[in-house]
Amino acid sequence: MTDSFIAAPEGAHYRRINRRLFTFHAGGSLVAAFVLPFLVRFGSPLWLWPLLPLGLIANGYWATLHEAVHGQLFPAAEENRRAGRTLAILWGSSFRLLRFGHLMHHRFNRHKLDRPDSFDPATTGPAMARLRFFAEALGGLYVIEVLTPLLYLLPRRQVARIVRALYSGDEAPMPRLRQLAEQTLAGAKGFAEIRQDALLAAGFIAAALVAWGSYWPAFAAFLLGRGLLVSFLDNVYHFRTPLDRVDYAYNLSLPAPLQLLFLNMNMHRVHHRRMQLPWWQLPRQFALDREQFDDSLPRAALRQLRGPAAVAPPQQMAEAAPLS
Repeated sequence: MTDSFIAAPEGAHYRRINRRLFTFHAGGSLVAAFVLPFLVRFGSPLWLWPLLPLGLIANGYWATLHEAVHGQLFPAAEENRRAGRTLAILWGSSFRLLRFGHLMHHRFNRHKLDRPDSFDPATTGPAMARLRFFAEALGGLYVIEVLTPLLYLLPRRQVARIVRALYSGDEAPMPRLRQLAEQTLAGAKGFAEIRQDALLAAGFIAAALVAWGSYWPAFAAFLLGRGLLVSFLDNVYHFRTPLDRVDYAYNLSLPAPLQLLFLNMNMHRVHHRRMQLPWWQLPRQFALDREQFDDSLPRAALRQLRGPAAVAPPQQMAEAAPLS
């Protein structure tokens, strides 16, 4: 936890806001899963409509979970971890998996598993690269986040083999990534936690589908819809950015209400260079660093429809400073 989070004069105010954000997003998921189906089935189908705004704020949900990933949602580490696990389970995934993937994105940005917007023409054809890119951007990333924890229902030895295979290769930074993945994702503690999260997430989704009864497609559409929104914007800040600049990202402008929904994550270059800052300090840092916006987020998002580019990868990937 950073000193700035605790010591800043406005810190207490924003900690209260963070608590409300957590309550709102976690509560919204529970309402969508168990309250609305009761109102729809025993009241009126008009109660289907609240699913729409609850789905459309998916990027705000993810931004709140993102604060927990960086240890900034709550000042106490254990409380922050519990909140992150809760949000991840209600998202359908595991906090440990999501946290590892995101922090490795910061540390080894643009490594071979972290650049869906580009491909090496020496090893991958354009058609396969486009298929993979659009499958991931159009909701596939969310599907991966939901299905991956279920692999932890397999015996631990098999999971360890899968982790090693995923991070195989001798080119930098894969050996270091593989070592960290084995420690974090395949160790006894990590394995047990992810397996527990998988069971809780699967149980939550299954119970919600049962609660919705014959209206279950509406809840499934809600899950997939918010997954689509987050998947499509996941890589927008790095689309076709240099492969050898670990701390680089685009700053993308948004109207003030949407910037608030995104918790200022559109100031993404500032976030990558100063990831220890909580969301509410990013605008101040943006001004202090004399940063500028590279484009608007909607235009950058649409530019992704161009698909991946053929790029020869650099021989070595630089490593950022160690994670705190």
